[in-house]
Amino acid sequence: MNRALAKYDKMKYKSTILGMMLAAAGVAVAAPRVQWLNPDYDFGAIAEADGVAQGEFRFVNTGDAPVSVTGVHTSCGCTTAQIPREPVSPGDTAVIAVQYDPTGRPGKFEKKVTVNFSDDVPRTSLRVHGVVIGTTKTLQSRYPIDAGVMRIHSSVIPFGNVRNVAAKSDFLEVYNASHDTIVPVWSNIPSYVSVAPLENKIAPGQQAVYNLMFSGYKAPAYGLVTDSLFIASGPGAEPVKVDVVGIVVEDFSRLSDADRINAPVISVSDDRLDFGTFTPSAAVTNEFTITNKGKNTLILRRVYTADKGIGVSVDKTEIKKGKQAKVTVTVTPEALGDGVLNGRISIISNDPDHSNLTVRAVGLPEGF
Repeated sequence: MNRALAKYDKMKYKSTILGMMLAAAGVAVAAPRVQWLNPDYDFGAIAEADGVAQGEFRFVNTGDAPVSVTGVHTSCGCTTAQIPREPVSPGDTAVIAVQYDPTGRPGKFEKKVTVNFSDDVPRTSLRVHGVVIGTTKTLQSRYPIDAGVMRIHSSVIPFGNVRNVAAKSDFLEVYNASHDTIVPVWSNIPSYVSVAPLENKIAPGQQAVYNLMFSGYKAPAYGLVTDSLFIASGPGAEPVKVDVVGIVVEDFSRLSDADRINAPVISVSDDRLDFGTFTPSAAVTNEFTITNKGKNTLILRRVYTADKGIGVSVDKTEIKKGKQAKVTVTVTPEALGDGVLNGRISIISNDPDHSNLTVRAVGLPEGF
């Protein structure tokens, strides 16, 4: 009797476990599943003038239960999407409509569309991409410099201050406005500037970004440093000038307290050099002095002016404690343009607290 009862309990336990497994299997089968027919949508080439472009993603519910799309998110306000309002039955296909607004966005684009579902269906990240052929107005606004079949966003690359032990980078955007692939060519690159990539294929309607790096430790001088690079759409094409501008400054960050106590101290006899009234037809000169009121030797890294019609010379570049250097300024009135003298003379030295001083040169031609 006890054996029979034990055998019955054992069979009942197995039946219960088997029933639970079958039930679990039944639940697993009766669930929605999604299979995307196109998780990637290529708009191809879009003309900005044609307005908003339309596309769509499709998926099939391959499960045994309805599935609902609960939401959709895009990575940019330029991309929108609409989801089906009703649940998608097993075996049915659903469409998610997607739109891309190309207004003011010439060139290549790539955006994400994230779709959320009900139940345990994992969210899906979709992708839209393409190329926008910009209108003339947009291209002129975003790439104002005409470079033949190319357009570039600027003809001047300003690097600002660049430390003499470091490098600084900026970029240049180039747009291919032609119907053919181009491989732009760079020339006249100075040794302290690098361009990457040097070889770059740009498809029609697409843009490329060039990284330009200004190495302060390779620059030929302290202070204002300028050069002109050239870029052409290909071999034999007319090149376009791109100016690079940087101001090389000395790095004093590693000076110790003792170094600063013993540092040179620059002083100028006058920060405003007045030439008074001068004859427009003859060159005139004036002078000022630079004194070292510090302890260590004052080194004049550079004394210069960027103004036309003004020349500068200095009788020494190293000034010991308590000593002076004489700076001679020569003005050629005929080269001043409007004749009025209003120039700036920059003095760059190893004084950590006054590494860049400015002396103004002023004056008026006779009869002005």
